[in-house]
Amino acid sequence: MKILRVASDLYPSVVGGYGIHVHEMSRMQVALGHDVTVLTANPDHLPEEEFIDGYRVIRFNHSIRMVGNTISPTLFFQLMEMRNEYDVIHAHSHLFFPTNVCALVKKYGSSPLVITNHGIMSASAPHWLNVGYMNTLGRWTLNSADRVICYTPQERERLILEFGVHPEGIAVIPNGVNTDVFHPGVTRVDDESRRLLWVGRYVKGKGVAFLIHAAARLVQEIPNLCITLVGEGPEEEAIRQLVSELRLEETVEFLPFMPYDQMPAQYRRAEMLVLPSLHEGVPRTMLEAMACGRPVVISEFEHLRHLVEGAGLMFPKGDVGALAAAIRRLLESPEEAASLGQQGRETIIRQNSWRNTVDSTLDLYRELATA
Repeated sequence: MKILRVASDLYPSVVGGYGIHVHEMSRMQVALGHDVTVLTANPDHLPEEEFIDGYRVIRFNHSIRMVGNTISPTLFFQLMEMRNEYDVIHAHSHLFFPTNVCALVKKYGSSPLVITNHGIMSASAPHWLNVGYMNTLGRWTLNSADRVICYTPQERERLILEFGVHPEGIAVIPNGVNTDVFHPGVTRVDDESRRLLWVGRYVKGKGVAFLIHAAARLVQEIPNLCITLVGEGPEEEAIRQLVSELRLEETVEFLPFMPYDQMPAQYRRAEMLVLPSLHEGVPRTMLEAMACGRPVVISEFEHLRHLVEGAGLMFPKGDVGALAAAIRRLLESPEEAASLGQQGRETIIRQNSWRNTVDSTLDLYRELATA
């Protein structure tokens, strides 16, 4: 099949779950014999066209960034020229401008349009803006697609009941992770620290400040506690300032985003992954940690409960005391932590393998192309 993938961000220009998903999906579809083109932004002044791991990359210029979003006035005209050259157009996340443009182009007539929902709400935007967007442009964008992919049945129900997305157009395909890359190590490496890991973008919706405040409580009773933060983003300086104010410079380690193949080592050197987010889809970091046999401590999200039960602990969003208690529980009970990690690995192998995600997505393409 000829596949056009449209995405605001692409690994390695942007290192994070969304960009990696786009890269890995494209790479594997090419390996399975398909012709894949990715249309994406060009934040680093890279070549306008090149091949990466077998798939073609076309980068659009003349773009600006607003609230983490890439906006290009010329993208509409570029997509109008390409809109009927492919068997399917697959746009990623209704929260990004390029996907809005795909929806607009669809109104003029184009190849079948698929949109993957990578999380209903944006972690970069305030709640009022998220709700307003989803009840207007977000809903219109999703209803313009031939199919919308959700990772869980709970997300599907929420789109239907809360935001009026047409139910007949929504398919559920679980997000996956490469279990050959992400797998348990023989032993936890390096030091005597009780190490926790957080991975993501420094934006308010990721709740990093909750983890820092929890660490300030825990370090009094666990002096060898260590928090590793892997990421970047607009709130990083504010988090560094908070660490300084709470005198946690010796406790908190800041690392930049790193290449995909270096991340398994970060999961293995930690005892658990902590995600105190206020908004999440199905976080790729959670799946990666589970695949590496590490338990997760994550905010309560009903659509993630079926994944986390037996693989980690949930706590009420924004409750620093409950977060600290969950972390303490696993640090004080290594047997429980190990059991949760093992069950998490088994869950990923059983229902969240990356190959199943890719195969199911291709089946959906074929259904649309032959309709």
